[in-house]
Amino acid sequence: MEKMTKLEYEQVQTPSEGINETIFTVKPLERGFGNTLGVALRRTLLSSITGLALFAVRIEGVDHEFQAIDGIKEDVVTLIMNLRKVKFQYDPTLVNDDDIIKVVLKSNDQEVVTSRNLEIVNSTIEILNKSQHIATINAKGKLYLEAYLRPGRGFISSEENKKLLNGNTALISQLNSDIKDGLFIATDSNFSPVEKVNYYVNELNTSSPKLEEQLKMHLITDGTIEPKSAIQQACEILVSHFKVIGNVDEMKLNVFQDEPEIEEKEEENDIDINSLGLSVRSLNALKKINKNTLAEVAMMTYEELEGTKNLGKKSLDEIVSRLKEYGYELSKGEE
Repeated sequence: MEKMTKLEYEQVQTPSEGINETIFTVKPLERGFGNTLGVALRRTLLSSITGLALFAVRIEGVDHEFQAIDGIKEDVVTLIMNLRKVKFQYDPTLVNDDDIIKVVLKSNDQEVVTSRNLEIVNSTIEILNKSQHIATINAKGKLYLEAYLRPGRGFISSEENKKLLNGNTALISQLNSDIKDGLFIATDSNFSPVEKVNYYVNELNTSSPKLEEQLKMHLITDGTIEPKSAIQQACEILVSHFKVIGNVDEMKLNVFQDEPEIEEKEEENDIDINSLGLSVRSLNALKKINKNTLAEVAMMTYEELEGTKNLGKKSLDEIVSRLKEYGYELSKGEE
């Protein structure tokens, strides 16, 4: 296979950009590879990077999402929208895919409540935008809520999350709610930490006889993940898919794990009965009816073997037992 030109990767961050924004370039690419890589990376970055998102809330005294709360300026819908704007940063190596993170908010004072007032029941989770407005509590008002987060990819609607919650006693138990009066309300979940990805391909003016390109990608995240980590995760996802496509033989072995056993059994079919460790009486009885291999004996029914001349009960049991050791069981004849 003809070798390609060695690639150069460069990541650029200007002073005007935060840690959540970066531009990177890859060059020199052979003609067509700019769009090939750009499209694949962009789609993977926007759809498949793991993040932490709200999927359900429970508010003391609230039975449905369109209810107003006494003493609270915001209604439940607005409250949930504000909670969804809170940015939670986490380390995927410390949080399992099926973990649920509980966030608690308790306030009895007349005040403006922000994300700074949220208590996370997991020390590895951090809130990035601590000034995010949650609610305004008026005189005699109080707010007690629990918000539930989980890791995931892409976007999941409130309807899908509602199906997840409805009748799922195991999940409800895992939520470990301390609120006595209030319904679990499903929310939309936007797990993607990547907010924007653009790519540009331009032709390079090089001394190479081949036409070469440069791929430039502009990536913005919500701050809960660094752009470099998002790019790395996207590449790992794509490479894992390409490995399956490229290693066809290995893929078959992984998917059809029973195949080696079937092949081994086919080889065992030709085992001579002299190698089965049977008694002389059993061997002689089988040879008299021209059954000389394991396969030939295994094809018999229990009744046929039982009716074999000079084969007593002890020998019958011995043969049946030995067949079971090789994974065979004699079928019963018609009754």
